[in-house]
Amino acid sequence: MLRSPVLHFLLAGSLLFALQTAWSNAPVMPRIEVRRSEIDERIKGYRRQMGRAPTEAEARSIENQVIENALWLEQAFALGLHEIDSVVRQRLILNMRFLEGESEANDEDLIARAIELGMDRSDTVVQRRLVDRVQAIIRARVRARAIDEAGLQEHFETTLERWRQPALLDLTHVYLSRDKRRDTARTDASALLVRLQAGEVEPNAGVALGDPFLAGHRLRGATPNRIVARLGPVFADGVADAETQHWVGPVESAFGQHLVWIHERVESRIPPLVEIRQRVLEDWIEEASRAALREHVEARRRVVEVELLEDRVASASAPERS
Repeated sequence: MLRSPVLHFLLAGSLLFALQTAWSNAPVMPRIEVRRSEIDERIKGYRRQMGRAPTEAEARSIENQVIENALWLEQAFALGLHEIDSVVRQRLILNMRFLEGESEANDEDLIARAIELGMDRSDTVVQRRLVDRVQAIIRARVRARAIDEAGLQEHFETTLERWRQPALLDLTHVYLSRDKRRDTARTDASALLVRLQAGEVEPNAGVALGDPFLAGHRLRGATPNRIVARLGPVFADGVADAETQHWVGPVESAFGQHLVWIHERVESRIPPLVEIRQRVLEDWIEEASRAALREHVEARRRVVEVELLEDRVASASAPERS
């Protein structure tokens, strides 16, 4: 029965609270060990990735990350997640099958031997999974809270710009190729603009007076980012405030010159909460989850003694002074 991941996950939430209460009231402060060499390895990884040694502040942040990871791992082990999580179990079995070759041992025996060898604590895949699972318990407790409508409204109002929808343009453009026309592209575009405006030429008819454009001559409901991706930032800026239902230009792009007809513009807006309530709710829950994770690990640091074992790697990179 206890092998059921769902059941164990539900029980783990209650046990997590009980463990934290017990640790807070324990007469002897629990202790975990963090090897200095692990911190040094993280610092070396930072140097490889960034091309420089971390500053003193960055090195302290890396050290805190290693310590906090160790705190999360110890809670995962205390909850027994290393014994029941399906991903961890499969990883340990895979490791042992590789190590022992054609072993006839069953899965349970292989898992037991992997734990005896300390693979549940040394394998980085297992570590990441266990940290994710114990953090998921915290996140689940946040998600299970009753929705505070006033709090949700306040979150929406304090993050208004996060929900702004970009302006949308429907446009048709007549293209005059720089490759084909060389130095006359802009002159040709200006002359054609006069013709289009004087003759009140419809957009589809206007397209035929220019050059073929591989990506097409029509954009519908295009955001500024989509326009930039299609025709470049100079073109996007050139049509941002252009008048609708008129030929405008010439507008330059990386490809040449364009004469543009704006069919419709939908102005940028922030929709009311009722329209995007689920998105705002998920964002609010995510922020509350991150805050709960931070509060939880900070509380753990107050009740757990962290011992740094000095087994420093000689070649580890020293931090730069800030």
